[in-house]
Amino acid sequence: MASIRDVKQGASKAAEDLAGAAENAGSTLKEGLKETADELHRLGDRLRANGSHLEDELRDAGRRFGEGARKFGDTAAEQIRAHPLAAFGIAFAAGMIVTRWLRR
Repeated sequence: MASIRDVKQGASKAAEDLAGAAENAGSTLKEGLKETADELHRLGDRLRANGSHLEDELRDAGRRFGEGARKFGDTAAEQIRAHPLAAFGIAFAAGMIVTRWLRR
């Protein structure tokens, strides 16, 4: 049969082991959190760089689209000036088709 002293020593040893394990777990957790934080910072930097690149590409695409729309508008205006009756006929026919389509 174990004495009270043996039980106290066993409990003390278990408490020390538990404290050491908790300390090791805490340091491991800290290291893991630091690695995670570092990885998140790297990811944030990459996202900012990609966002900047995407913003530049979208701005360029918008500029090209605007230029294309202006060219199309200029070409359409030239065709309307060159063929006013045909333009009127096409617009009238399109209006009739849209009107019939909307009535249904």
